[in-house]
Amino acid sequence: MSSNPQDPQSLLSFVDSTRWRGRRSLNDQSRARADLDDGLESVIKQRLRQRGHVYEDNVDQIFAEFDLKDALMNDPSLTAQLNQKKNDVRMNLRCLLTNPKFSSEELKDYYPPICWNSEKSLDFLCFLSDRLSVRHQRSPQYNVQEERRTSVQKKLKSKKQQIFNGKWIDYIDHNLRQGSVYNDESVEDLLRFVRNKWHHRLELPEQYTGGDGARQFYKYLHERFPDLLMVSYGVAYRIWRREKSFAQFR
Repeated sequence: MSSNPQDPQSLLSFVDSTRWRGRRSLNDQSRARADLDDGLESVIKQRLRQRGHVYEDNVDQIFAEFDLKDALMNDPSLTAQLNQKKNDVRMNLRCLLTNPKFSSEELKDYYPPICWNSEKSLDFLCFLSDRLSVRHQRSPQYNVQEERRTSVQKKLKSKKQQIFNGKWIDYIDHNLRQGSVYNDESVEDLLRFVRNKWHHRLELPEQYTGGDGARQFYKYLHERFPDLLMVSYGVAYRIWRREKSFAQFR
């Protein structure tokens, strides 16, 4: 197999060997456990209904015959989740491989977001906006954090052309422009816009959230700023990757 980071098979192999195997944030782990619990409950109830009456002396027999892997893989709700995850990865992978703005070396920094769902992607963009808005006091204790924050700001500013041309507000529907005042030529303010809209998503018109919330809203953003997540992540990763607060996104 080719070791070229831009080779799809190499990227998929990387995803399979690192992202699917436990390198999740605590929040991701909680959601995964909740999904698994729901799936287990569903298939176990089904098995018990099939068996009819259950007695103490046949419990071991029931679960000795219980093929957990087969049951979970054939549960419709979990199958739908797996298919959705596969489609998300495919979309992000194609976005990277077909984008001439990313070098082979840069692609190595962008592997983690490939497997994020819409909610995790929005969580990261909100996290980044929050981190950029916090100004640390000028003291020996906070000098390093403040220097890193300003470094991320400057780097994002230099990457503007990779994210949008002209004014980002021109890409946004008119009924989303009300509210806060933004610098529409600033990547940092675009992130602030995303954060504010997502944090107040209950106030958004239904067309932007629909019944699936994060997926619909992130799709809207991704169609207008397809490189926002990857470029922002690459900048933040290089500067903040060793910080504890960034661990959930590594």
